[in-house]
Amino acid sequence: MKALPKTFFAAVSIAVVTAALAICPVFAAGPDVAGKTGQRYKFVVITHATAVPFFVPVRKGVEEAGKLVGADVTYTGPAGFDIQKQIDSIKSAIAQNVDGIATTMPDPTAFNDVVKEAMGRGIPVIALNADAPGSGRLAYIGQGNYEAGVSMGQQILKVVPGGGHLLLCIHTAGAENLEARIKGVRDVLDKQGGKYACRVVATGTDMVRAVGLISSAFQADPSIKGMFGVEDVTGSAIAQIIDRDDLKEKVAGGSFDLVADVLNAIEKGEMQFTIDQQPYLQGFQSVMELYLLKRYNLTPTDINTGVAPVTQENVAKVKELAAQGYR
Repeated sequence: MKALPKTFFAAVSIAVVTAALAICPVFAAGPDVAGKTGQRYKFVVITHATAVPFFVPVRKGVEEAGKLVGADVTYTGPAGFDIQKQIDSIKSAIAQNVDGIATTMPDPTAFNDVVKEAMGRGIPVIALNADAPGSGRLAYIGQGNYEAGVSMGQQILKVVPGGGHLLLCIHTAGAENLEARIKGVRDVLDKQGGKYACRVVATGTDMVRAVGLISSAFQADPSIKGMFGVEDVTGSAIAQIIDRDDLKEKVAGGSFDLVADVLNAIEKGEMQFTIDQQPYLQGFQSVMELYLLKRYNLTPTDINTGVAPVTQENVAKVKELAAQGYR
């Protein structure tokens, strides 16, 4: 029998929870669950850039899962990308002796020591959104970033079919998850017989700076046929540039994630696609796996939250769900 994909199990989990909410109001009331089990767990979820709009549905998933199971869940982390501040947040959670930690791990080795410290204290650690497999974490919940990059590369072949010069934009050069996406894109384009030439533009997470750097790179090479961001900051910057400079007929655009600038640009035909990784699931399932481990000793398992291209064909429905914080 063919093995079912991990995204199937994620979908089943959501379906089961939804059914429970519909038929069992008592279970939906978090404090009642905690009262019946005699234990109200304390979890901390830490992300590497809490002010970035991408993490809004992650936080919503975290909070709704916490309410569902009657856990005290704290969502925290540095406002902008700062690995040391993120590690400090993890150490603070360890000092509080919480029942579990879920954290993004955007560097392949920086989190090794702090994860070892937490696990040595009996505090389980799960990675979400950005993974460091060698850290000793128990599971990873998020998109397969290389595969997601391949998906973007395939979309680029559709919207820039003849080849040409492209900008690949990244807010944090060296971030493991984002570099994996760029590699996926390049691997697709490099198989096209030299038709595509890519320049990588690293911008930082400040939107004004990102707009300025990408705009300057585009103006320096009038032959550029496409601008593509491998996360939401540069994707939003590209959307703003195309709209501001009326580039709709001159350049293709694509992104990751479902921020308003990008979705509006797709709806207006100013950008062609974005790649969704279903961040609500990343937050929700992280809390659920920590809870199930503590409550029932169920071993955490990796969950691939999927690759979901959004184009003009489905953007209206996706915008509706994004406005509610679920996409």
